[in-house]
Amino acid sequence: MLSKDEKLYINEHYVSWKPGKFRYWESLPNLDAADPQERVWAQQSKDKPALVFIHGYAASIEHWREAFKSLRGRYRMYGLDLLGFGYSEKLPGSKVNYSADLWAKQIRDLVAHKDEERVILVGHSMGGMAAIQCALNYPERVQALVLVDSSGLPDQGKLEVEALNQERKVKRPGFDMLMFNALSAPLLGEAAALAMSASAWAARAGLEQAYWDKRKVTPQLVEQFHAPLRTPGAAFSYLAVTRNFTKFQLPLKSGDLKLPTLIMWGEHDRAMKPEIMLPQWQKLIPQAEVYLVKDAAHCPQDEKPDDLNARLTEFVEQQIALGKSATSTHERLPRI
Repeated sequence: MLSKDEKLYINEHYVSWKPGKFRYWESLPNLDAADPQERVWAQQSKDKPALVFIHGYAASIEHWREAFKSLRGRYRMYGLDLLGFGYSEKLPGSKVNYSADLWAKQIRDLVAHKDEERVILVGHSMGGMAAIQCALNYPERVQALVLVDSSGLPDQGKLEVEALNQERKVKRPGFDMLMFNALSAPLLGEAAALAMSASAWAARAGLEQAYWDKRKVTPQLVEQFHAPLRTPGAAFSYLAVTRNFTKFQLPLKSGDLKLPTLIMWGEHDRAMKPEIMLPQWQKLIPQAEVYLVKDAAHCPQDEKPDDLNARLTEFVEQQIALGKSATSTHERLPRI
């Protein structure tokens, strides 16, 4: 939820949407800001694309709060809770088909709702997969992609990760793999999902697998992840996604995505190791720029926000400059 300070530059909204209501954050530059620099940014932002932030599995908009804090005033920014997660509506899998296409449409509809023409999508983990699907389905709405430790590979590298673990003689599977196996099993999955929704310990254990610096896994962060799990329907919406894992492995081929892309990755990501995942992404998106975030695991946007946000800003400004250059070149073309 928003802190007192965050309410000064972020507005929280809910949208009635079929198949379910969802939550989003909005942060807009202020032309009347007391700070002269913020007024300059606000004027400049009119000609810049908006940024849309998308969280990963079991997370919420709050996982991008450091980006909102760092970039406030510079750009029009939005972040949404994907349907089934955070504080968006959580329907069982029998009532909604959770899929990359569903979330891609949710993102597109938010962009249209805010009257934004083209945006830069910034997705973490499963949110990266949703961003990719949105770019594929609605290319007219997406100017560029920023993927942070993104899932969505055609096989998601699961076999490669398991092989690497065996090679390194890892004798005990991590908590995340144990929970994945439990949630995938009939009957046991229902029990495991309910246990997760009731247990802050499970939330902490999962976060400790995802963070390199365990000091970052504070009681506040655990509560940030655990609180949405206690909302109605959460256990079974999460379960519906976990049990349909193959639906979130995108049938991408090299060249399918032609738009500018920045891939950022935590160098110590245990579940999605960069030495395995990055070469696969680079084959699929050969034009992508790659940036390795030092001293971070699966959640560099929260572990090393200054580093990640600086590189994000650099990439966004590059895209703005390229857009202006293309417009200028077009205007100089001789009339026939």
